Amino acid sequence: MVKTILDIKLRKEIIKRVLQLKPNAEPLWGTMNAFQMVKHCRLFEAWIHGIGEWDYSISRSTPMQAAEALAEITADDTSLMLFATSSETLIVSEPDGDFESERNLWIEHLEHYQNYNNPAFIHDFFAKMTPEQIGILAYKHTDHHLRQFGV
Repeated sequence: MVKTILDIKLRKEIIKRVLQLKPNAEPLWGTMNAFQMVKHCRLFEAWIHGIGEWDYSISRSTPMQAAEALAEITADDTSLMLFATSSETLIVSEPDGDFESERNLWIEHLEHYQNYNNPAFIHDFFAKMTPEQIGILAYKHTDHHLRQFGV
């Protein structure tokens, strides 16, 4: 079975890793600092859950590209590419802020997967996704960024 954030045991493991993050942690790759990564991940979860105002109508892909990429990403436990592009709405440009508050909100959003329900969600590249696909993507996205900062 492919790892998913919908699995309570894996979600708890992810949250323990999030709690290990330090505000001064250095990335192993990429240009984000620890605050930017935490806020990016918090925004990613808010986007998926529909917390706040989000435009789910923007697409960066064709239906064929979306279907092929989604099938590939959700097929197994292969990690995300190191320099995968992000939705522009999830890019954090401010260099610093309240790390602890952002991390706490991120954890709250991760805990919301206990009862995930946002039928309106449409990914800006992968298009419409099942809850199972969302759970796999959310796990991989979080794991990717935690590994980026060595946790």
